[in-house]
Amino acid sequence: MNVVINALAYKKNSSGIGVLISELLFRFSERTQRDCRIVLSQDSPRVDSASEKVTQTRSPYSHRQGIRRMLFQSFSFGKQYCKNSVLLTTDSKVPFFLPKSCRVVPVITDLALLRMPDVYQLSRVLIWRLQYRYLLKKSARYVAISEFTKQEMIELLHIDESLIDVVYCAANARYRRVEDPAKRAQVQEKYKLAKPYILFVGNANPRKNLARLIRTFDLAKEQGDFPYQLILAGEYGWKFDREAAMAGIRHAEDIRFLDFVADEDMPALYSAASLFAFPTLYEGFGIPIIEAQQCGVPVLASNTSSLPEVGGEGACYVDPLSAEDISRGLRAVLCDHALSEALVIKGYENAKRFDWNASAERLNTIVEKVIQG
Repeated sequence: MNVVINALAYKKNSSGIGVLISELLFRFSERTQRDCRIVLSQDSPRVDSASEKVTQTRSPYSHRQGIRRMLFQSFSFGKQYCKNSVLLTTDSKVPFFLPKSCRVVPVITDLALLRMPDVYQLSRVLIWRLQYRYLLKKSARYVAISEFTKQEMIELLHIDESLIDVVYCAANARYRRVEDPAKRAQVQEKYKLAKPYILFVGNANPRKNLARLIRTFDLAKEQGDFPYQLILAGEYGWKFDREAAMAGIRHAEDIRFLDFVADEDMPALYSAASLFAFPTLYEGFGIPIIEAQQCGVPVLASNTSSLPEVGGEGACYVDPLSAEDISRGLRAVLCDHALSEALVIKGYENAKRFDWNASAERLNTIVEKVIQG
């Protein structure tokens, strides 16, 4: 059997699913001894591959053609590419009308769709629910990106525990502490970061809890002796109302939305931060926590979903539903040098648990298990 990778979601400057595809699935493609076809969107970047067994195929549609690309994925993809193959795909992105000889192994990132359906467009919720029903009938095995996500799959999708393997995410090796003051100053000047800052990284959507983080920061400023900016880096997401989140905020001048930040600037942006704050409501893994830990930044994170599992002892945990508790955590880390240093040291050690190459090897073992029956 050969292997087919659904990489239609991969694009330039990818985040989230795109990172998972490029870091896990593409690394897997370099390790498998099977012929491997990577199916990309028309405008996806070319995948660098040294393996002669890897073939890259372009679909007829680009990322801008969202509906057509989705229809192609749902109705044409399976018939064109999936005969006598193992299909690796993310979440519920499984084509309909798959050949009987195809074995599906989905990589499930999270089930926020089922836990928090109100943060998504209704049309997407309905389509994804239908896709999950089909997925449950077609999958040979499942991959979860954390133990938390595995438990969600057991509870919400009623999947047999024995059919689920956990393959952790990681952070790219380029995320290392930037010690060079000139490089850090260059990035701070580029993004006009004039004060010490608290950093958040992630797409702006309701799951990220940004409105509460903004109010919490404002509360901390009101209490005095808090000389920090709040820097929010990440692309604009769905159902996040920036104007509503900033309404009534008294220290708006110290809150900056950077939107997209170039990949090459991210290590220095992390390294120059006084604290990385990630008090999100729901995460299947939380790659930015590992990125921050590898860059030697103390981390504050939610005490819910997968984040304690991922952050380990290298983070200070708070209740993401309590502005008071988040504020307490911010002050605790920023005002206690010994605590901050301890989190940095433990963060470095914790990040060593996660490695994309090791995860790709594990995925290869799982795929071979499926092929061999």
